[in-house]
Amino acid sequence: MSPAKLLSKLNNLAGNNGIGRVDLVENRFLGIKSRGVYETPGGTLLINAHRAIESVTLDKVTMHKKDRIMSRYAELIYNGYWYSNERFKLQKIVDLKKSKVNGAVKLKLYKGNITIQSRVTNSSAYSMKKVSFEENKSFNKSNVERFINFHKKKLR
Repeated sequence: MSPAKLLSKLNNLAGNNGIGRVDLVENRFLGIKSRGVYETPGGTLLINAHRAIESVTLDKVTMHKKDRIMSRYAELIYNGYWYSNERFKLQKIVDLKKSKVNGAVKLKLYKGNITIQSRVTNSSAYSMKKVSFEENKSFNKSNVERFINFHKKKLR
């Protein structure tokens, strides 16, 4: 499906489920506040799906950097600096990690809500073995205790 057809289909699906209406007060570049009501049903689905797959494909440091960059990137675009050197530099950072973000996300839409049903990817940073608290080969309570004690000393 082309991006335009995909967005059109998502707009219909999400719109029929009451998803994607945003009522907000904006702080304009000129220093005034304005109220805007926007409808972005397809975009809302895409950003939710994208963030869902990012949560299992990107590491902690990359996610934190992405979150810091995102607001500045949006501000530059909002203020009309699409062709600025800063926006181009931020785009290069985004492009470096985007190949890791891939997979499929299943969403459930109901009465204005989006629920993530599943996430599937081949480049997952998430591992059930590593996060399991069951007694197994990859989880060792004494290692965790040493880790906690080490970091507890650093905080004092």
